[in-house]
Amino acid sequence: MHGDLKVPFTFRVPAGEEAEAGECPASLAGFPSGQWTADARRFYARGDMDADRVAQLEKVAMIWSHFDVA
Repeated sequence: MHGDLKVPFTFRVPAGEEAEAGECPASLAGFPSGQWTADARRFYARGDMDADRVAQLEKVAMIWSHFDVA
């Protein structure tokens, strides 16, 4: 785990020893979090995301645009 939300599109939650080292729950092994993050950014940009979900993601410091933080 990297400790930020700059998630590469191809990133999947690791499994096995790698997951244990990063403290990922086994139930999330293989989850396409990079794709999920990209989808969330797209929904947000289109205005299709519920305000409560936006607030939840902003609480965990969601990076809505890599360009804005560059």
